[in-house]
Amino acid sequence: MTTETVTCSDCGDAFETKPNCLERNAVCPDCFEFPDVHYDETPNTEYSVYLVSLTSSGMHGAFHGAYYRVAAQSERDARFFARAYAVLEDTTNNTRDSLADIEFDGERVVDTRVGAGVTVLRAMELPIAERHDGYAVTKLETRNGDDYEKQLDFGPTTMDKLPDPDMTYKDVLVHTTAEQIDHKRDGNVPDGHECYWTVNGTPQQTRALQRIWFEVGGRIVAAGEIRGVETGRIWFTPLWDVDLEPPEEPPNQGFMYVEPIETDQRTPTRAEQ
Repeated sequence: MTTETVTCSDCGDAFETKPNCLERNAVCPDCFEFPDVHYDETPNTEYSVYLVSLTSSGMHGAFHGAYYRVAAQSERDARFFARAYAVLEDTTNNTRDSLADIEFDGERVVDTRVGAGVTVLRAMELPIAERHDGYAVTKLETRNGDDYEKQLDFGPTTMDKLPDPDMTYKDVLVHTTAEQIDHKRDGNVPDGHECYWTVNGTPQQTRALQRIWFEVGGRIVAAGEIRGVETGRIWFTPLWDVDLEPPEEPPNQGFMYVEPIETDQRTPTRAEQ
């Protein structure tokens, strides 16, 4: 691909770039920014969320894989953003000017350096229900190994990071105190807002539409409907009051998965009244 001279629409300076996201949007490397898209607060139908895998093989079979969750307006921009993130993360070998050199031949990154190896970026659009944690590019995980060809053929093997489509999802049970959840009860939460509970890691066995139950003093006293999960948080609706026997004794810290609890006890929220 040839290099083109483009005038930056932000600063007005002329710059040279390969035909890529910079050229399409007329923005130079110095002015380039990842779009800040926050699905939890400001739904934006122009942007989709993609899972992007970046896999590289070196001259002697060395392998590197990285995975990103990316908000972008197209699959090709999602792949560019993931590559741009990797470029900017490598501050030893790259500068912002390196963004102008990013170009693709299909899914492969074109790199004419001798011994550069092969880098492939693939993007998959995630379902609308997938929550976005707030930024255009979030790095999920990296792996290194000698299974580059398998990675290229079969996709990510970090299955602990991806949901099992055949999984039977469960509710969540949390031990807490009344003071820790009073501000999360319906009536104490501003209209249109959701609540969250801080957890370690990313919950894998629950999802939107399951329920989160809170135990205080040996009784389940409140419940909410889960709206989504992300690393470090479970999001749910404002809580309604219940009075139930816990199916199991919850841990003193963290949370536990339980089979879905069936009950008719449910106080209508303000939105439902």
